[in-house]
Amino acid sequence: MTVERGEFTTIFGPSGSGKTTLLNMIGCLDTPSEGEVKLNGDEVSKLSQKQLAMVRRYNIGFIFQAYNLIPVLTAYENVEFAIRLIDHSKESQIKEKVLNILEAVGLIGLESRRPNELSGGEKQRVAIARALVKEPKLILADEPTANLDSENAAGVIDIMRKMNKELNTTFIFSTHDPMVMKYANRYINLKDGMISADERRG
Repeated sequence: MTVERGEFTTIFGPSGSGKTTLLNMIGCLDTPSEGEVKLNGDEVSKLSQKQLAMVRRYNIGFIFQAYNLIPVLTAYENVEFAIRLIDHSKESQIKEKVLNILEAVGLIGLESRRPNELSGGEKQRVAIARALVKEPKLILADEPTANLDSENAAGVIDIMRKMNKELNTTFIFSTHDPMVMKYANRYINLKDGMISADERRG
């Protein structure tokens, strides 16, 4: 499977078909037992853990189904942490970026709340903001709209489509959400760990 720069791709299939495993291998979180994973033409499946961490830091944004927020940090700090790892701009510039993305996902007013003070949908939006704020080349999203109401889901998808069009950001989703699939230009169907269909649109 090859994904080109700027694709808006959805991976779907029944539970246990391998969707999350595939995302984790693409995202350098898991290493394949056979075969290889290449990112920007470079094979990453044989890099050390430290090297893989650097690849993830600078190239990939993750939206996890389980959120994976840092519990002792506020919503603002969770998003800020992601960008501080790669961006050494002035304090005021970083603050502006963080507040802009929090506003875009509808979290202004909740910046100082920690994860245990947020609802499932609010935590998911913090996770989405954290992935988007550093404007990575690739964003991997595991059921990113699963806990969002239709209004917030539509808003989040609009942000992603804008990044995809304006920054040529590549998005790979694991989802069954018709709203996400509506805007995808490629559909990959997994069954028992194998690609059973791979269709492009437009």
